[in-house]
This record gives sequence, C-alpha cells and structure tokens, in this order.
Amino acid sequence: MTDRIPKFPDISEILAAKALWRRQRAALSFREKLDALDALRERVQPIIQARKIREEQRGKATGRPGS
Repeated sequence: MTDRIPKFPDISEILAAKALWRRQRAALSFREKLDALDALRERVQPIIQARKIREEQRGKATGRPGS
C-alpha cells in the first residue's frame, strides 16, 4: 500500500519567530504600542488614498458616486 500521508515542510522556525515577535510586542509600553499604531496608519495612508481615487473614478464612469 502506498503511503498517502502528505509530507509538509518544517515550519517550526517560522512559528518560533512569530511567537517571539508577539512576546516582544506584548512587552512594549502602551505609548510604544500607540506609536506603532500611528506608524502603521502612516504606511497605510497611500493605499487608502489610492482606493478613494479608484472609487471616485469608478463612480464617474458608472454615473454613481463611489460605486
């Protein structure tokens, strides 16, 4: 009989790094967490602006605002 158990790659290093990152984030002060949130908002802002522009362009093309 053929062995039908799938062989998956070892991701234990990835999971350990992820757990370490979470512990480091949890240890931050409240102020540091807020600073990280502000930095994330700044990085996402160009994506949000591009989405708004696309929605406006779609609305003009279809005659409906924002659709």
